[in-house]
Amino acid sequence: MTVRHVLVLGDADVDLTLFVPDRSGAAAAGGARVVREPLVGSGGTAANTAAALGRLGVPVEFAGAVGDDAFGRRVIADLAAVGVSTRGVRVTDVPTCQVIAMVEPDGERSLVVWPADGGALVDFRPDDLDAALVAGASWLHTTGMCLRHEPVRGAVLAAMAAARAAGVPVSIDLNLRAELWGLDVERRAVIEAAVALADVVLGQGDEELVPLTGLQDVHAAAMALAAGTRTVVARLGAGGAVAVSPDGAFCAVPAFPVDAVNPIGAGDAFNGGFISARVEGRSLPDALRWGNAVAACKVASPGGARDLPSRAAVEALLAHG
Repeated sequence: MTVRHVLVLGDADVDLTLFVPDRSGAAAAGGARVVREPLVGSGGTAANTAAALGRLGVPVEFAGAVGDDAFGRRVIADLAAVGVSTRGVRVTDVPTCQVIAMVEPDGERSLVVWPADGGALVDFRPDDLDAALVAGASWLHTTGMCLRHEPVRGAVLAAMAAARAAGVPVSIDLNLRAELWGLDVERRAVIEAAVALADVVLGQGDEELVPLTGLQDVHAAAMALAAGTRTVVARLGAGGAVAVSPDGAFCAVPAFPVDAVNPIGAGDAFNGGFISARVEGRSLPDALRWGNAVAACKVASPGGARDLPSRAAVEALLAHG
């Protein structure tokens, strides 16, 4: 089956993980203090989804902005290495965004974003977007991470509108991060405008769909967001995923039982599996199974957000999980 490219528009960054040495126990008693080397890897919610699609063998284009620096060149190289075309990437003189995670000995993480406003990923403008990449796509996917600041906010909304006008299905992952940035009236209005332009809305059930709608449970929240016009997918972690289709039909698909060792980027991985299934003509329940399978393979792997499974690994889990 020949599939036209999926266009993923949004954030790409470099993830830096710093491990804080243990100063208690043996270390406090004079024992050896273990100092782990920092980990450096490419990240970004949209770029991770593009990488997941590339690993699954789906033709995929990425559009976004990175800095004219070593980190930006690494982001581009890492996407290309998994089969993602980067001809839609703008290279700017603003530094590439870095997400720095400081991990305590007990596993607790503190996140710092530098530059604080997002750096290069914010510096993607509506006229940076190649109209042919939008019109020729089989699907456009984007992220709420890019709705916080201009000019990238305008680029995302313009791309969604252009895709809808061209008959290209549009999906958005909410990525609210309400615990970090809140959900004031202005931000809620922007998110609602993006939802109105989407054919598919994806998000974490309890942490995103419920707060956005103000309703008490995931099912009611998904029904409200679907509003008879779009598909809403709620990721539930170990609880699998549920979806409401435009006609109000509800379906639930359980997660695959795996030992989760690394949840970072699980939602992005799910998105890649879900979108790959839909552009290949699979049903909504099957797309949820594909999303769950890609996410399960990802969380069972010890690497970072880009430790993503091959199509063969996903198909094996689908066949025998």
